[in-house]
Amino acid sequence: MEFQTRDFIFQGMKEMYDSVNEPDLALKKQRGFAGLIAKLVEPLNENPNFRNKFNKIQRKFLINATNLNYAAILSIEKGTITVESIPNKPVNNLIKKKLGWDGYIAMDTQLFLALVSKRLSLMGMLKKWISGDITMKGITKLLVFLKILKFLEE
Repeated sequence: MEFQTRDFIFQGMKEMYDSVNEPDLALKKQRGFAGLIAKLVEPLNENPNFRNKFNKIQRKFLINATNLNYAAILSIEKGTITVESIPNKPVNNLIKKKLGWDGYIAMDTQLFLALVSKRLSLMGMLKKWISGDITMKGITKLLVFLKILKFLEE
């Protein structure tokens, strides 16, 4: 009986410790950069062509604006896009193990706006990646993100 009580108390303390050290960092309300991205991709949830094309795709992208305080997590699931904001400082908030993202892209806000408004081509993006202005991980999965940007033109 005594051992069961100790185990129960230890388990409760462990759960409490884990919940404090591994908080859910994603905020329900989009703040800053995530709010901007949410406004950009919001019309895609209404587009039936988008829903049909991305119906079977499940991806999670982390888009980090290096010059702002919040990053955006763009989730695609069953043809709908959701955007959550997450603080990007300290940098260990953005670790793949914590957030479970498939693709990561980091750039400043000006480069992101140039990419969305088509002032920055794929070749220009490649040059920025080589020079270190843009950081990408999971590049093959980020191709889905570029397809999403093409749907924004329609």
